[in-house]
Amino acid sequence: MLDISQATNMLTSMGVSSTLAARAAERTAQSHANADPLTFLKELRATLEELSANTPVAGVNASTAPEAAASAPYKPTADRYGAAAASTATTGPTSASSAESVKAPFNNLEEFKQWEKGLDCTFAEDYETPDYVRLTSTVLNGGDDTVVGRYMFFKNNPEFAADYASIRSGQLSKFPTDGSTLVKSDLSKMSDETAAYYKKNPHLLLAAEGFNMDPTLAKMRMSGEISPPTGVDASEWLMSNTWTKDGVVAQNNRVAYASADFIGLDGKGADTYRLTRFDTATGNYVNYDGRVYDPLTGEAKA
Repeated sequence: MLDISQATNMLTSMGVSSTLAARAAERTAQSHANADPLTFLKELRATLEELSANTPVAGVNASTAPEAAASAPYKPTADRYGAAAASTATTGPTSASSAESVKAPFNNLEEFKQWEKGLDCTFAEDYETPDYVRLTSTVLNGGDDTVVGRYMFFKNNPEFAADYASIRSGQLSKFPTDGSTLVKSDLSKMSDETAAYYKKNPHLLLAAEGFNMDPTLAKMRMSGEISPPTGVDASEWLMSNTWTKDGVVAQNNRVAYASADFIGLDGKGADTYRLTRFDTATGNYVNYDGRVYDPLTGEAKA
């Protein structure tokens, strides 16, 4: 069964405010607790649209809702990322690698804290949530307990630091806002029909991933092309199996998504985000390049 926390986390990762996401998830769960997972997603979307219409948020455009991505024309992730990165850099080629030429506006954790405190809080009327903000929404909305995580993210991705300061001053982001860079599924491994469907509906692809469902099986289930075995819970089946050209095979999709890169709709965005993970065994941060950082100071360890 799908639960409220799953639905809430999925919506917040797609740019919906935590309050609105929780309300939409709770209302949908109350009315459709025993619904098929695909029906639940449809009802969740309808509930979100209803609540969004009745609860306007100052400074935030309605396009932050996941269905808004469908109205934007598809552009390759690598192209959009490269163009944005180039516009924030003073030198370098028009590619994602040019992002590395951007210097962070701080040199250590203490300087980062001062930089963060100095950020404005004015958003444009037509503001749309950038993908990188959706990706780091939990950390960005945190306090002192997540400050090192924020520091590491912007230290590793200084082009986003410059953009973040800009949008906090009323400007629009130069980076993708349609969720296209947050896709983990490889569309080249899907049928042409399914890949085309998800390119036109990236919000549905992100929804399937958010619930740890195989996208192809989710689409086939929604269209009535396939059903889980008799007596098997549909939610669990969609989360525990994946489609291949040779048939359906068992796979723990939760684990698969957790370890997958954000490759984007075009499959070329694996280097878009330079991320750090928290190692629960040692209590340290392990950077994308393998270096280990202190969880309190953000300094590299020998």
